[in-house]
Order: sequence, then structure tokens, then C-alpha cells
Amino acid sequence: MTTDASALTDQDLDRLDSLLTELSERSETVPDLEQLDGFLAALACGPRQLPLDEALPALTGGSLPFQHPEQAQDLMSLIERRWRDVLGAVDAPVQRLDDDRALQPLLTDWEAVIEHTPEAERAALGEVPTLGAVWASGFLQAVDAYEDDWLLPVDDPGNEFVDGCLQTFEVLASDEAELAPEQREMSRDERLADAMWAVYDLRDFWRERASRKPVQQVRKQAEPGRNDLCPCGSGKKFKKCHGDPARAI
Repeated sequence: MTTDASALTDQDLDRLDSLLTELSERSETVPDLEQLDGFLAALACGPRQLPLDEALPALTGGSLPFQHPEQAQDLMSLIERRWRDVLGAVDAPVQRLDDDRALQPLLTDWEAVIEHTPEAERAALGEVPTLGAVWASGFLQAVDAYEDDWLLPVDDPGNEFVDGCLQTFEVLASDEAELAPEQREMSRDERLADAMWAVYDLRDFWRERASRKPVQQVRKQAEPGRNDLCPCGSGKKFKKCHGDPARAI
């Protein structure tokens, strides 16, 4: 468990969830907590680190319908703290997903939601998402929003690796009927674990590429012509002075 004093408590997460739910009643573009968390995960492991205030409009569709400035300040403070939580988890050198430092996505337990919803009201819920589907959709939304950053040249050998990582999120976000037979054989927990490891794989991939220093071409300084005056100031022609091979012996 993190010891960072800024880490969100369960009460903070409930407050963040309530604020997003309240705003979503006034705008369909407002994400829910799980979608937001997937979006943040993609930003944390992506090709470049974007300022949060610059990136969020790609998720929310622009400005949010705040009722007053205090509400905006409250929401942004909570999102920024969750953002630091996600960054810290993605940066952590974890070897196991049950490591306390590992990323812990904020997933909605839809089975519990259904269980605690009166039977007469369950029909109003419609078809509920499966575990991790909304988180994966939020992740892919960030990839789509910054597609130019994520796209590699067609002949780049890294293409296959990145596509394979993103495929784990597409599988997690898909309905069972859309999956290939071999994908249906995997449990939902296994699909979620694959996507979470893909976060760390993508982190390492993009950081390794960013660390590559461009090769600087060493250019030899142009020498004067053989009949030009020697730059040493002797007054002699270059071929009779420093351009004379005998002087190099």
C-alpha cells in the first residue's frame, strides 16, 4: 500500500465518483470513474508525457458543465491526485501484479451493482459491461485521441509489439460474442491481467525508444584550396604550408 500522503482514500474515490456522476447528468461526454482511470493509465505509459490539463479535454469532449468554481477545483484536485497515484504505480519496478506498488485499476464490480439493485429496477440498467471493459475502453480512447504519437512507420519493427499490447485492451473491451474462440477460453481475470502487464510493457517500450540518442554525424571541417592562402597567417599558399604532406611527417 502506498504511503504517499496525496494518495486517494476510499472516501476520496467516492467523492470523485459522485462528482463525475453528477456532471454526467448534465453532459453525456463526462466519463465515469473507470473510464477516466483507463485514460490515465494510457497517458502514463504512452509515447510522451502530456500535461493533465492538456490531455483531459480529449476525454471529456471539452469543458465540463461545472455549477460553480469550487466544484471544478474539487474535481481537478481529486483527478490530479489519482493521476499521481497512476504515475507512481506505472513507474514502479513491479514483478507481480499483487505487488502493493502495482497499478490497481478502479473497476466497477457490476455483479455487485446488480445484486444490490432491486429486481424491479434491474431492467433499467440495461446490458452492463463486463469486468474491466470500461477501463480498457478509456485506455483505447487515449490511444485514439493521440494516434499520431502512438503510430509508428509501417516498416518499424516495433509496430508488431505495440499492436500486440493494444490487442489486449481490445479483447478486454469486447463483448464475448466478438472474441475469437481462443480468446473466449481465457477468463476475464486473465484478460485483465494481460492488459495490465501490457501497461508495463508499453511503458518500457516507449521509454527505451525515447532514451535512444540520435547519431550525430561528425563533419570534417572544410580545408582551404591548395592555391588559397594558408589560414595560419604565414602568407604562403596552403599547398606550400600546412597543406604540404611533408609537414605532416
